[in-house]
Amino acid sequence: DKKSLLLLDVKCQGCFNITTVFSHSQTVVVCGNCQTVLCQPTGGRARLTEGCSFRKKGD
Repeated sequence: DKKSLLLLDVKCQGCFNITTVFSHSQTVVVCGNCQTVLCQPTGGRARLTEGCSFRKKGD
């Protein structure tokens, strides 16, 4: 279902930089500023690193 495929703005817990992440990313996503891991693939929806906040893009 296409509604579950989202772009998310994820805030890095280390430097508070915002990175746009695909909700079902199949690669590890790191902060471009400080290299903190933001999310990891699970085979379905990506798992955000504990402490990272996010919001749906476009809200």
